[in-house]
Parts: sequence; structure tokens; C-alpha cells
Amino acid sequence: MALSLALAMGLSLAACGDDNNDGDETTTASETTTEAAVDGGDEDTEAPAVEDGDTAKAGGIEAPSTDGWDDSKKIYAYTWDENFQKTVELLLQKYPEYVDYVEFVNLGVGGQSDEWIQGVDTALENGDKYPSLIPADIGVAKYWSEDDSKTANLYDLGFTDDMFADNYDFVLDFGSYNGELKCVTYQSNPGSVFYRRDIANDVFGTDDPDEIQAKLADWDTVLETAQELKDAGYYLTSGPADVKYPIWETKSNPWVTIASDGSETLSLDSSVTTYFETAKTLNDEGYTNGVAGMWNSDWYADMTDESKVFCFFGCPWFVGTMQGNGAVDGNWGAVVGPQAYHWGGTYVSIGKDTPNPELAAFIAYELCCDTDFAVDLVNSDCDTNCSANKAANARLAAGELSADFNATKFLGGQNPFEVWSAASEGINLANETYADGTLQNFMDDASTGYNAGTYSSVDEALQYVKDQASSVLGLSE
Repeated sequence: MALSLALAMGLSLAACGDDNNDGDETTTASETTTEAAVDGGDEDTEAPAVEDGDTAKAGGIEAPSTDGWDDSKKIYAYTWDENFQKTVELLLQKYPEYVDYVEFVNLGVGGQSDEWIQGVDTALENGDKYPSLIPADIGVAKYWSEDDSKTANLYDLGFTDDMFADNYDFVLDFGSYNGELKCVTYQSNPGSVFYRRDIANDVFGTDDPDEIQAKLADWDTVLETAQELKDAGYYLTSGPADVKYPIWETKSNPWVTIASDGSETLSLDSSVTTYFETAKTLNDEGYTNGVAGMWNSDWYADMTDESKVFCFFGCPWFVGTMQGNGAVDGNWGAVVGPQAYHWGGTYVSIGKDTPNPELAAFIAYELCCDTDFAVDLVNSDCDTNCSANKAANARLAAGELSADFNATKFLGGQNPFEVWSAASEGINLANETYADGTLQNFMDDASTGYNAGTYSSVDEALQYVKDQASSVLGLSE
């Protein structure tokens, strides 16, 4: 429990998706136990089409027969808000024979909160409604997936690596642990750069995405463009912290290494100091509007047309955040930017003692490996989403995207999957650890202090992170 409290305290605010459901979901798959909170590539080969009731591709997990099932075969799908429930309900429209065997337990709490962690843990230990499907934000997913006493090895339930041929490599990279597959995902959540078209036209004479990508192609070019914007009376970003996620994605090794005997060592690499240095340059050169941190009123205000801020680093679900804070539909474009990265994502584990491993595994497989369902899920707009299935994203980029897809409206008609597919190819989760969210929180504090003069050097800022890692997580070099 101490570990869960530390994780929850330090996790970043990367949500998995805003609830922008514009789809035609009218079928209720099963009873909701707790009322939900309201708030909340290059690959162009298509997977073979399937008919209802068939497996998504040869060698997939077969739909189990319900012959002889009774209430003892019911499984409980836990969720912290409505998004995962809507996703599974959409799938159950295709497989209505399982509607009576899936019940949702919606805790109505934050997806990274201690209440969510404790709620699932309590149910795993002694709850009447045992969690068979455990969705988790990427920030807390490893808390369950790397605990063999709580979650199943999906290889034991019929999964094979070949089933993920149409998925990005990061799915298996993140979900694997000690030679086992412990969680999978249906979301990519690739980061991109959303830029103001009116400012682009004023400063660069064009708002064409290819031209803007050239202006943000690498970090040296980003700083040159920031100076160009400054000379014209604009800012590159709202604050120095806006660049953190793409820089962190460049980590060369896990920030926590685990030896064969289970001992853990803090192993911070150059991605940490690069963040400190880049944020400091942006701050000292006046390339930002000076907003400290994110998720505050000043930061939101910079999303409106009244601000002088050129761009925000964000992912698919971030579109809803921007729209909800005054960003005007049609006045924004999207490019990959200097570095592919991820921000958020929902990963699904299966409770080790599920009473119906066949159904739980089939649902997890269909969510994550069925290309046709992946396309349907994006077009249902359960939440503004990008698939972890690269074949689905290639189809969406090629035109199988709903005309009223929310992000397309936001981007003035631009198909976001042309950008998000490319960005997803560059996501690297092989070096992610359970402690990353907490460590990132310490890094944010250190960067803010360095910009404000609390720390006089990168070394002092780095030492703060090391000291916090030691006192809170018990990690040292």
C-alpha cells in the first residue's frame, strides 16, 4: 500500500481520454454497478475482414461457446470512468451472446488516484466482484501487470506474439515482464504538436503541415523557430514544461534497473538533464509565455485566440482538453514535431483468478488485435483516440475516417491519422518502469526550481530528483 500511495502521489496528469462520445452507442451491454463520473506508419497492409463471431485473424483467440454457462461464469470489468465501459460495450454489440456475462464496476474516481488503486486491490483480495478485466492508465498499469499474484500471464490464456503482427512494437514492449505478457492496449496515444494556423500564416506565410514540420524538425530547429516567433511578437509554448514528454521519450535506458536478485537501482540518463537544459533555455530566452507548469488557468488561457502562444504538445485525447478551454475549431494544425512520443494510454490486464479466463482473454484480444473493431472504435468516438493497431490507423489515414471525427473538425479538415500513424511508429516504451510517473513529478519540480533560480545548476536540479527518489521510493544509484 505504501508503494501504491507513492505512485499515486507522484503520477503525472496524463489522462487516457476525454469523453467526447458523438457516436451512436445505444446498446447497454450490462449493469453498471457504480454510476460513472461525467468528467473525465507506414504500414498499409490491412488485416483480413471478418464476420461477426469469427476470430479477428487466423490463429487468434476463438470466441468461447456459452453452452452450459451460468452466473458463475460472469466476469466483472472494472473502470474508473465511462471510457473503458463504452469501449467494451461497443465490442459486445458485435458479440451480444456475452452481454449477460459481463458486468461493469465503475468506481467513478481518477484513473491514477489512490482510490482507484485501493478499490481494485481490495476487490482482488476479498471483493465479491472479482476484477477479471483491469484497465489501467499507463502510469499505474505496471503496478498490477508486474505483480504475478494479481494478474495472469496472457500467454497462458492463449495469446501469442504473432497475434500482434498488426500492432506497434510498443504494445509487447510495455506489456511484457520477465518473459510473460501481462497487459495489452488498444490505444496508441501518440504525441504531436498542435499549432495555431493564424500565427503560422502571420510569421511563416503558410500553415501547411509539411512546412510547419520543417520548422519543428529537431530541437535545434525548434529553438531557431522560437526566436523567429519571438521576433514577431509570439511565444513558442505556454511554458517550459510543455516540451517534457517528447524529451523524456528519448531515454536510453530504464530509469529504474532491476537486478536478477530483485534489487533496484536508480539509473537516470541524459533525457533528464536534456529536459532541464531545454526548459531553461526556453525560459531564459523568453521563448514561452512564462507559465509555470501545466493544468492551471494561465496554461488553459493560452489555448484561446487571444493568446500569443504558437503551439501545444499534445496527443489525441488532448484535443478535447483544448476545445474545452477555448481553442477554436479549424484554427489548429498538427505535425509530429521534433520527436515522436506518447502521452497516456489504457492498458488491460486480466485478474489471475478470473472465473472465466476464456471470455476475459477473448475480450482483451478483440479489443487489442481485431483491426476491424479498431477502426469501428475510432469512428464511434467513444473518446478521441488513436489505435495501437497500425493496420487500422493506415486505413483511417487512407480515408476510412468518419466525416465528423472530432479531431478532424479541430484541425480544419486535416486527417490527424496522417500524423498520428507516423508518430505512433516512433513510440518507444521498452524503457518504461513502474516508477516513471513519480520520477517525472520530481523532475518537474526540479525543472521549475532551476528556472526560478532555486537551483543554480543542472547538477543541483538532478540531485534534488535523486534525493526525492531515495526518500520516497527507496531508490539510489
